[in-house]
Amino acid sequence: MSRVTKSFKIAGWLIKFLFTLMVAFVCGFLMWRIFSSGDPKSMKALSVNDSIYSAYEQSDEELYIFRQEQNSTTRADHNAGYFSVTSAVFIPEANQIQVVLRYNNSTIRNLVSDKSLSETPERSDDLFDVSLFFSVDLTPENKEDNATISESGTRTFRCSSTLVGKEETTLYNYRKFVFDLDSVGEDLAELLNTDTLLAVYADVYYVEEMDLDKEAYGTLCLYDYITKKETVKLTRSDRAQIEAWKADD
Repeated sequence: MSRVTKSFKIAGWLIKFLFTLMVAFVCGFLMWRIFSSGDPKSMKALSVNDSIYSAYEQSDEELYIFRQEQNSTTRADHNAGYFSVTSAVFIPEANQIQVVLRYNNSTIRNLVSDKSLSETPERSDDLFDVSLFFSVDLTPENKEDNATISESGTRTFRCSSTLVGKEETTLYNYRKFVFDLDSVGEDLAELLNTDTLLAVYADVYYVEEMDLDKEAYGTLCLYDYITKKETVKLTRSDRAQIEAWKADD
């Protein structure tokens, strides 16, 4: 074998090796992104409290929980990609809604720029709060006026949140909020049963500018009266947590 032929073979093997290495790296990176983007277990689990436990007992250890498929990431020009809602579950029997908010490190950097902050906050800081905005139909017999919010055809109200959990992963920051409609004198089950609940929006505010009369930093729709409801079943882990709550009571 000539020296030139041998050199070509070595070059060919080297090219194949580098190509294989590059493909393996890309596949590995994609797999890492896929697995890293999943919610932590603590965010997926149902947050158990007195309302959940009471509703669970009164419903013969079953709870009707549902969600809807909605656009989950902010897309406006001023906040595109800032926030995502990775979970929003409605629990009518407990008169409660549980929401998981996710944002990445670039959102914190954008916050510094948008709000002209003097220093970058820590990832562990509670930077954002969420308020739910509800639109209720006052004229359910007339569906033609549902497209707009008017004083004659609709009423609105807000519900503040309770932060019940937070997690950090390599890519994302998570905050879990519980919204108890008892706190605002509203009945989620009644609104749903009478088909008068038109929409529910999650308004995200920077905690230092928590003015509900001003435009939110980010807004996402969690519910509308047209989109199909998807039932969410209690997991074995959810049931175990509820039973543990009962034992600790």
